[in-house]
Order: sequence, then C-alpha cells, then structure tokens
Amino acid sequence: MLGRIGPVAVALLVTPPLITRLGLARWGVLTIALSLVGTFGIFDFGLGRALTRAIAERIADGEEEESASLTLTGILTLGLFGVIGGGIAALCVRFWVYHGLKIPADLQHQTMIAMWVLCGTAPLVMINAAMWGVMSAYQAFRTANLINIPISIMYYLGPLLVLQVWNSLVGVMLVLALCRLAMTVGYGAVCLRIMPSLRRARPAFGLLRPLFRIGGWMTISNLMFPILSYMDRFMIATVLSAAVTAYYTTAFDVVARLSMITMAVTSTAYPAMAACWRTDTTATVALYRNSILTVVGLLFPFCLLGSLFSHDILTLWVGPDFALHSTLIMKCLSIGVFVFGMDAVAAGFLDGIGRAEMNAILSVVEVVVYIPLLLLFLHWFGVDGAAFAWASRSVMDCVVRIRLGIRLYPWLSQMLRHLIPTAIAGVGTMLLALPNITHLLGGAIGAGGLVVFYTVLWRQGLADEERASLRHGMAQAWMLGRQGLRWRSQG
Repeated sequence: MLGRIGPVAVALLVTPPLITRLGLARWGVLTIALSLVGTFGIFDFGLGRALTRAIAERIADGEEEESASLTLTGILTLGLFGVIGGGIAALCVRFWVYHGLKIPADLQHQTMIAMWVLCGTAPLVMINAAMWGVMSAYQAFRTANLINIPISIMYYLGPLLVLQVWNSLVGVMLVLALCRLAMTVGYGAVCLRIMPSLRRARPAFGLLRPLFRIGGWMTISNLMFPILSYMDRFMIATVLSAAVTAYYTTAFDVVARLSMITMAVTSTAYPAMAACWRTDTTATVALYRNSILTVVGLLFPFCLLGSLFSHDILTLWVGPDFALHSTLIMKCLSIGVFVFGMDAVAAGFLDGIGRAEMNAILSVVEVVVYIPLLLLFLHWFGVDGAAFAWASRSVMDCVVRIRLGIRLYPWLSQMLRHLIPTAIAGVGTMLLALPNITHLLGGAIGAGGLVVFYTVLWRQGLADEERASLRHGMAQAWMLGRQGLRWRSQG
C-alpha cells in the first residue's frame, strides 16, 4: 500500500505547479503521452502475470533451476515484445502529432521528439513488469517497494525539477526514461539476489508455450476490462448528454481511488495462492478467506464514509452543483467498490489455479449482459441508473466468481460461513445510507455500522487461532506503548 499510495500523495502536491510550469497545452500532451505507457501492456499478451504464477509454482516445488531459465526467457521475450510495441508506436508518432492531435504548431516538433523518447522506454516497461512478477512470486514486496517508492516519487518530482533548467517536454520525457532505467537496474539487482541461479541460467523458449495459453485468456480479460470500465461514460454521453457524464465521472473518480487498497492485497495474494493451491488446501483456503476479509476490513470505513457523507465530500471538493447531482451516484458506487474488493480476490484465485479462461469467458458474458442492462437503467433512472448498473454488475460478478471458485476447488466452500455474515453486515449498513438522511442519523448509522461490522468480522470472519494471535499482538503493542510512555516520562 505504501508503494502505491506514497507516490500518489506526492503527485497530488506536484501536479498544480507542474500544470502552471508546462501550461495547459503541454500538460494535456503529457497526460496523453503517459496514457500511452499503459497501452504497452497490451503487447505482453498476459505473459507477465502468467510468468508470476508459473514461477511461484516452481518455487513451491523446489525447481529453482527451471525457475531461473523461465525467468530469463520471460524477461528476454517481454523485452522483445517491448521493442516491437515501442517500434510500432514510434512509427505512428509523426502522423499522430501532425494530423491526429490538435497541438499548437510551435509545440509539434517538441512533442514528436518527446513521444519518440517515451516509445524508447517500452522495452524497459515490459522488462520491469517481468521482473516485478519474479519479485511477486518470491513475495519480496518490501525490498521491491523500497526501490519503487523513491523512483516513483521522482517520476512526478523529476519533471518539475528539470523544467527549472530546460523548459521542454523532451527534458521531461528524458527524466521519465531515466526513472524507468533506474527501476530496471534496481529490480535486476533484487532478482539476482533472491534468485542466485539466474546468473547461470540459459533461455529455454519451450517453457513459454503453456504460459501463452494462460496468457492469451488473460489478454482477453485485459481487453474486456477497459470496455467494462469506460463503457458507462460513453453510454451516458450518448443516451443523455456529455455534460451529464461529468456528474458520474466525478463521483466515480473519488471512489475509484480506493482500488489501490484492493490491488495492494490482491497483488500479494495471487502469487501466494498460485504457489500452494496444489499442495496445501488448508493454506489456500486460509489465504483466500483472509485476503477477502483483509480487503473488506480495510475498505469498509472508507466506503461507509463515502455512502453516508457523499454530499458533504462532493460539496467540499467540487461544489454544491456537482454534489446535488452526484450524491446518490457516489453512494451506489461505494457499495460497488466494496463488493468489487471481494470479486478481485476471487478473480485472482481463478488465475492462480490456471483457470484464466473462466475469467475471460465471464468478462465477455459481462459485456454482453452489462450493455443492455446499462441502457435500460439509463432510460429508467437517468444518470443515477449508471451507478445502479455498475453496483449491480459488481455484485453479480462477485457471486458468480466465488461460485466458480468453489466448483473448481470444493474446499473453498468452508469459508462461506466466514464470508457471508461479514459481507451482509457491510453491504446492509451501506444500504441504510442510500436515502437522504440527516447528519445526526448518518453519524449514528456510521458509529453503529462500524461496531456491528467489525464485531461480525471478529466473531464470524476469523478463526479461533487468528483471534488468539491478534489478542496476543494487541497485548504486546499495549505493553510496548506503556513502556514507551514510561521511558518518555522518565526522560
């Protein structure tokens, strides 16, 4: 979480002066260019995530030599894909700059050079993704993020610093390229340390064949994800109006920030479940249950706050007009994000046990079902209907994925008695916030909801040994706190 949230906090502080320094035209170009980096991920064909799973399984089986060969082969292959993807993007840059984007004439040459620099970093982006997968398989998140956090901070702070001496987008892109290179060097050092056999490994491209099958299904899921994520915005603009879309996207952008919590948990749970699902069913079920309970336990207070006080939050942030139109939207989306946290763990489990085709097929079915549902809700309820549809899709998606997981791995059924009461307590409390309520009633629902939810989580969600372990940990923390206060008073 620190690795994800820390740089974002810096970005919030740096963005206003960076916009001022660049100006709106160059800032717009920069944001478009950075979005191009995300498209490079299409060229990995799901191989990066499949590589994480395969390495985690081999580590669990003690096959370190084969893991090293697979790692080197994956890094080389993804690096080659990055060269191809960056080359294709570079060939399109001139046409895009001069004929696609509406850029002032005096910025066109500068923008073209800057884009070419960015395209040159595509191999580094892909190699870094492969090495991150290796570190994930080894659960080396602490070491990886100690490297990642300062470099990611410079990713935002560096452009502002270089603009003081070189007022050009080219300088900004060169700083970003250096950050990518520094990340590659740092990740490479970590990979060599945690996997010493990598030094003597040789590529074996035959090992990638089964990974491409799984990766292909993951690619389908990855292609469906942006459709499911952004379809609602285009449909609102088409059915209602582009202006109304702003009411939905503003509320969505607030609530979507909570996905950092979900991704922080699921990115660690996925390789852990992939490593043990064949050999240790007890540990796998515990990982699945604890991952879901951790996600909902962390999300609940923020989602509840967004449900109860959405009007006040939106008023303070974007003004009363937006709050008037977006309050109910934010309430529904808060429920959807809470449920989506559980769904993300269930999706990671299906990928982890090698059944990525289930996620891919479900994503395609979702698109087919979601579009008419969204149209229907927009006609019935206006822009609020988009939020109803999104939250409904999250709930249905979560239920189906969990049922699929139980069908494929029957041992998971035992965790339902822990999960269902906790989920009902969380969603039920947030449903109470849907009507317009006073601040006093909202405060009462919030306080009561927190007590009920965490009581249910403690008594129903956790196993006896987990409660005993937490009591012991809290007792130790209490003793350390008292000792610290005593030493401070004596000092």
